[in-house]
This record gives sequence, structure tokens and C-alpha cells, in this order.
Amino acid sequence: MKHQEDIRSKSKFMKILLFLIFSIFLLRGFELQIARGNYYTTLSFNNFTRTVILPGRRGMILDRNGNTLCQNRVSFSLLIDTTKQGKIEDNITSAKKILGINLSLKDVEISLKRSPVRTLGVIARDIPPSWVQKVEVNRDRLSMFRVEMELRRLYPNNELLGHVLGYVGLITEEESREMHIPLLDPFQEVGKTGVEKSANSVLMGTNGWKRVQVNSLGREVEDPRLKLPGIEMKQEPTSGKTIKLCIDLELQKYIVDAFGEETGSAVFLNPQTGEILAYVSIPEIDPNIFSRSIKKEEWDKIINNLNKPLLNRPIQATYPAGSTFKPFIATVGLEEGVLESGTVFSCSGVWEYGGNPFHCWAKGGHGGVDLLTAIQNSCNIFFYKAGEKIGIEAIAKWGKLFGFGTQTKIDLPEEKTGILPSPEWKKMKNLGPWYAGETLPVAIGQGYLAVTPMQILSFYATIANNGIRMRPHVIESEPEVVMNVPLSPSTISILKEGLKRVVQSGTGRKAQISGIEVCAKTGTAQVIKGSAGKNTYSLEKQVRDHAWFAGFAPKNDPKVAFVIMVEHGGHGGDIGAQIAKVGLEYILLNKKPEKIETKSPEEKKIMPEIPSEEQLLSAPEPHIEEKSDEQEIVIIKKETGD
Repeated sequence: MKHQEDIRSKSKFMKILLFLIFSIFLLRGFELQIARGNYYTTLSFNNFTRTVILPGRRGMILDRNGNTLCQNRVSFSLLIDTTKQGKIEDNITSAKKILGINLSLKDVEISLKRSPVRTLGVIARDIPPSWVQKVEVNRDRLSMFRVEMELRRLYPNNELLGHVLGYVGLITEEESREMHIPLLDPFQEVGKTGVEKSANSVLMGTNGWKRVQVNSLGREVEDPRLKLPGIEMKQEPTSGKTIKLCIDLELQKYIVDAFGEETGSAVFLNPQTGEILAYVSIPEIDPNIFSRSIKKEEWDKIINNLNKPLLNRPIQATYPAGSTFKPFIATVGLEEGVLESGTVFSCSGVWEYGGNPFHCWAKGGHGGVDLLTAIQNSCNIFFYKAGEKIGIEAIAKWGKLFGFGTQTKIDLPEEKTGILPSPEWKKMKNLGPWYAGETLPVAIGQGYLAVTPMQILSFYATIANNGIRMRPHVIESEPEVVMNVPLSPSTISILKEGLKRVVQSGTGRKAQISGIEVCAKTGTAQVIKGSAGKNTYSLEKQVRDHAWFAGFAPKNDPKVAFVIMVEHGGHGGDIGAQIAKVGLEYILLNKKPEKIETKSPEEKKIMPEIPSEEQLLSAPEPHIEEKSDEQEIVIIKKETGD
């Protein structure tokens, strides 16, 4: 009896035990098959399949004549896939030994963090061919690494158009969300600067994909008898569109060559359409540097370069306009009825205003000066007096119409606005009320005023185009009117005549072209206070004056407008005028340039052909200094000669 009870007791225990075991298996099966079924199915699927990205080819960039400015090249890159079997630490150790790569766990974590696909990290790009074979042969030890082919950008002209073209870089997770890119690809590149950024949506293709079957070593299964159903799913990629720029590559080369060793910027455009024919910012940056894995020492060299090669000077560097602003003041005076062509102001060399002396560059003065002569000879006293009569409110009102203090809306990113001073602006900056004496330096392009070269160009192009301000553009597109500035024909006629005289018999004579009436204005911006009254060419290069030269040609039917800014270039009538002449002769006469003289008159041990204003007289006392955060080039706002 007792034996039977023992058997029943043991039987009951076994039933409970079996029930518990069965329950555990049942619960585990529920977890594996239902609760986390999709997860484990994906893991299993990933062991024998792989989704291969088929990159969409990025569009090419051509110049106006069909010359290639940007294309694609084939490259191989090393990436890590954390969904694959293996330990990251072991794979890193093996990669160090087999590939000789300097890699740490932190490097891997950074690559995974910056990737839009958090399980895939780009470890190295443009890897040597030997790595491809080593990764393939050592699949067991490098189980989490693989090599992928990608298309990368190639800029055959190197730094020649670096700031115009810009460069591309790996897409960030934030950019991926903003651009609504559905297929996340760790090799997806997007434009970061220049045309690559502004035209990114047109240039960028759409990635495709295909699903392939792989074996235990990660190699694609080629034998059709071993392939599983549903593996050959595929979506074809689409290519981006090729775009054309308005830029003339040959003209661009000539302008760059004309700068020699100088630093600065130059832009030539068609005032009737806004097409930019040449866009120079020196020093340029070679975008090919960013199309490969840039080394830290290379990057440090770039950002520590005192010449700021990353600065896109035509739209991001701001300076006082100097005497290139005087024709604008003449425009405002004429339209406001304050000035006429026959208006005469007396210039004795100095004018007392508010107890402060305001000087002209001519020590003995110009005597009685009318408007045309004031433009031709750049008389400071005339424009001081004109500015005082016009007033800062009218200057600010017309400045907005011409685009000062705002973006020109050029189709390049990150354009600066500069500063168009006004009582409202000064109040907003908590600088106190506007004083009448502060209008005077603004009237000669100094004081609080800060402009980009593109804004100066936009003004001269608008005058050339009879008051119609066009949107400047480097990408071929339909002309777009930004503003129809209400200028009278008489105002335009007076301005063109005055600007013609500057080149015909004034400080811009080095831009003279036989048979063509060139209209232009020179300008100078001081770099240091100590240069006042000194021959700028006698100073060290880094503290010489900046030189402006801006205008258009021909006078009666302008086909081209231009702006030249030579940093530490001395006087606009020297190398600035010569650079302008190179561009004008090529555009208007199809004439190839001769080698121009880039040395300063002082360096050639001769006096300048045209005496500069500042050689004759010390500049006036400096006015209130106030620098905007936008200003990239720090200079002293004091008037000098042209």
C-alpha cells in the first residue's frame, strides 16, 4: 500500500515537473514566435540576406560652354555593421593587425553616431585596393567589417571655382529627416556649401536597392540552385540632373591669373540678366579635399590660415564701401531734389562741422566743384556737404531699394547682409541716438556702413540697367527682377557721365579700352590708423589699404558690370583697374589677356602714374567704431584717397 502511494506521489511530481517544463517551453516559444518574432526573424534573415544600396548618381555641373566643372568617381570605403555576428572589440583588434588601421572603440562609436543608419558606421573612405582583398580573405576575423563601392565627387579644376561649386559631405541624421529621404544610406552625400548645396535637390539622385543572399562567410550566393525565393527583389536608382552654370571657365582662369599673388574677390555679371560670368574669391579652397577623408592636420591648416580660405569673399566679407559709395549718394541727392548736375560746393581742403574738421584728400582743396567733377575727382568735401543736406533717412530709404543692408538673393548659400546704418538700426544696437555728424562719414562710404562686394556690384549693375535690379545668379535660369528702382533718365545720364570721366581722365585710367567707354569708380579702405597720410605702398603688405574698383561697360549699352576688391591692394586705380580691364576685354572684345604688372608702383621704385588722394593729406580723425558680428574683415573706418 505504501509502495503504491510512493508511486502515485512520484507520478504526481513528474506530472507537475513535466507541466512546468512544458509551460517554460510554451512561454519561450511564445516569446520567440510571437512576442519577439519579428526581431528574431530579422536577425535570422540578416544572416543569409543583405540589402545592397544602389547609389543614385549625382548630377554633373558644367560651365556655360559645356566644360565639366564637377563629375563623379568610383571609390571604395570600409564600414562596420553591428548587426553582424562578432564582438566589436575583437573586430577592432583584428582590423588593427590586418589592415594596419589606427582604430579605437571611440572611433567606431563616433562613426555610428554620425551615421543616419545607427547600425552602420563609415570607418574609412577612399581605402587602398589592398584592403578590399584583406577584408574578403579575413571574413572570419573581420566579420563586422565590409567594403562598399560608392560614387564620390571629383572637381577637375581643383580650387579654381571652389567657392562657387562648394562641396558635399555625408548626410547627417537631422538632414535626413529634413530632406525626407526614406532609404537611409551611410554613404549618402548632400551639398554642404556653394552650388552643391543650393542646387542639392536637383543634383542629388535617388538611391535604389536590391536584396541578395549571402552564405555563412558573408559572400553573395551566385548559384541559382541555392537561392531562396523572394531574394531578387530590386528597386532601380535614379540619377540627379546635370546643371549648367553661367560661369565662363576661361574668363574665370584669366581673372584668377590677373590677381597674381593678391588676395581678394572679383565678380563680373550681365546687368541685363543677372548672369554671373566670373566669380572669384581668393584664396580659393579645393573642394576635392572634402571629397576624400580629410586629415586633421589638413583641416587645422585651413582653419588657422590667416587669409581665411573658407571665407566666400564676394558675399560673406564686409568692408566700408569707401569712394565707391559716392555715386550712390549722388543718386539719392538727384532723386531727392537736393542735388543737380550743376550743383556746386566749395572745397577748401577742410570743412568744420559740429566743431570737428572733415578733410578732403586734396590738401589745398578743389575750389568750386560741381557734381560731375566731384565724382570724377572723388571730392570728399562735396559729398560731406551733400550727405548733410540729404540726411540719413533718405540714404537708408534708397539704400534698401538698391539692396544695401540686405541679401542680394544670389543663388549661393550663407550670404551676409552687411550694415545699412540708420537711426532705427543704431537704436536697435543700443548705440544711442543718431547724431547729424554721423551722416557725414556714411556719405563717403565710411562710418557704420559695411557692404559686401556683391552689394556694390548690384548697385552699379542697377545703374547700368536703368534702375532695374536683377537677381544675380550663377546657375543658368530665367532672369528675375528683384526691384525696379524709380530712377529718372537724367539721374542715370549724369551718373554714367561722371563714372565715364573717372576712367577717361581720373583715377581709373588703367581700365581704359580703345573704342569702349568704361564707367567705373575707384575706392580705398584703410586697414590701420597709422597709414593715414602715408604712401600705402611704403607700408608692410599686411597693413596696406584695401582697393575697390567697380563699374560697367560700355556706357550707352552696358553688357557687363563688375566689382574688384583687392585686399591690401593699395589703390583701386592700380591692380584693381587692371584686373577689370582683363575681364572687360575678354567679354567685350574676346581678347586674351597679356600678363599684367601686379607689383605696386612703390615696389617698382617709381611714383604712381596718378597721385593718390592720401599721398597728399592725412586722413581726418577716426569716427565712432562699431563692428558687426557679421564683419569678417576688420578694418579702420577712415577715409583715404582712391
